[in-house]
Amino acid sequence: MPLDEESWDERDQRIADRIRRFGWNVNGVAGGSTPDWAYSIGIWHTLRRPEVCVFGLPAQTGMRVVNVVGDLIRDGEQLHDGQRRGDVLDGYDVVLRSARQNWYTRFFGAGLDFYRRPPLPVMQVVWPDRDGRFPWDAGVEESCRRSQPSLWLLPDDHPPGQWTEHDPFEGWPFRTSLPYTVVRLSPGADAIGTVLRDADGAWWFLGAADDRDTAEEVKLREVTDAHPEVLEVADLQPDERADRNRDGTWNRSSPRPAGGPE
Repeated sequence: MPLDEESWDERDQRIADRIRRFGWNVNGVAGGSTPDWAYSIGIWHTLRRPEVCVFGLPAQTGMRVVNVVGDLIRDGEQLHDGQRRGDVLDGYDVVLRSARQNWYTRFFGAGLDFYRRPPLPVMQVVWPDRDGRFPWDAGVEESCRRSQPSLWLLPDDHPPGQWTEHDPFEGWPFRTSLPYTVVRLSPGADAIGTVLRDADGAWWFLGAADDRDTAEEVKLREVTDAHPEVLEVADLQPDERADRNRDGTWNRSSPRPAGGPE
């Protein structure tokens, strides 16, 4: 299952098509337990400028805002962290802030799916309350402050609340890797004999032999769909391995010998 466009699902093919046609795609996300948000996928690919996101506006409105900023970038505007602009949101200034990568897996899953992995820059469009005050200003309306996460802060430094509690991993056993994470899989594997995690956390799903040299890049959700037995070792830590026995149980070991598995 190579990670080429023919193997992509309908969503990923649709995103790629829009990027080819328009330069970028805009995802609108209905937040559910949080307000909505919207973000671009493809500005970095097409123009080598930061992707754009906005939080706390209705998804359709947020998507329009992202497109406005995308058009500015395409027209040659130079955007930077802390910049205040009056040409994005009718009647109000906005401020642009650089998002920390620590937030990406929480909010930009389809973008990471397209790019396979960070780093890539993301710029957050921050909007004010009705009196022009921003979330960091004294006296700002509470609804304005709560509706937008401060992605320019590290998660540990962010005030606790709905954004820090937002958990895209909920119900997913691979707590450190989401379904769209790119992993390595033995080509044409009918069964998984060994699961490895490198010291950097990368996942390998191998057949009976150590065929890492020919392993193919796929999405983790493809592996779990085809081989649900690997869910039993989803808690492997970096530099650990699990080998499957004939009876279907797993033997775990750590650390791996230098030079890779035997």
